[in-house]
Amino acid sequence: MPNILAVKYLLFLESINNIWMLTKKNLTLYVKKGPVLIFGLMFPFFMVISWILGRSISIEQIFIDIIAMTSFFTATAVSPVILPIETREKSLERILSAPLSLNEILLAIVLASTLYSVIITSIIAIFFIVLFPALISAPFSLLLTSLGILLMGILGSLMGLLLSAKPTDQTSDIMVLMNLIKFPLLFIGGIFIPLKTIPPSVAFVYLISPLTFLTELLRSAVNQSNVVSSEICVLILVIWVLALFVINYILHRKTMPKRFSEKGGSPKMMMKKQ
Repeated sequence: MPNILAVKYLLFLESINNIWMLTKKNLTLYVKKGPVLIFGLMFPFFMVISWILGRSISIEQIFIDIIAMTSFFTATAVSPVILPIETREKSLERILSAPLSLNEILLAIVLASTLYSVIITSIIAIFFIVLFPALISAPFSLLLTSLGILLMGILGSLMGLLLSAKPTDQTSDIMVLMNLIKFPLLFIGGIFIPLKTIPPSVAFVYLISPLTFLTELLRSAVNQSNVVSSEICVLILVIWVLALFVINYILHRKTMPKRFSEKGGSPKMMMKKQ
């Protein structure tokens, strides 16, 4: 029994190392790609600027808008492009022949995308908090807000990864789908129109968007004007993350062989048993 546990422990450490090495590779190669820079940084920046200029908006509302948009856009910028690019460049075949498990490949993509989102969003949030120390007064609210940013980073990464399950080697195919889903979720996410101002008869539409629960967490942190409690927001974000993890694994398990059969390769790729 001790030997079996030792072997399992070594295999676990090897898997963690594989995930981290792939994560570093993804961060190094893909954060500088055009789609990531455009849809992850430039687009939310100009969108926020166009929303703020010429309007009488409080610093609290500006903080909510910028943090929510940055978290959502950066989280959905990296994960959609990795698999299409690696399919086109045939580097995915080399990764699978290492061999690495499908779980390790997917987790490395999600981790890289989440780190990208959390780092950039945290830098902006810290900048606001340093300039406006009274913006967030309660430490517990700050903790829940940080947790919400982390969960949105994971959730957005999984959402982008889910759309990249389509076995294509063109990033434009995936980014078009991503934008068709991302912008409706953005506009019903409680950023431009707070949930508390929405009539109850249509408020349920806002609850479809996971972004609503991040904005509610942010509102709770800055001015206590949230409708949904912070604990419920965190719980719903966790449920979203778990559901997307399961759906991602099922879809990628089915579509991964098609990436090679459609490119002339063998559909029976060697992958470690999950």
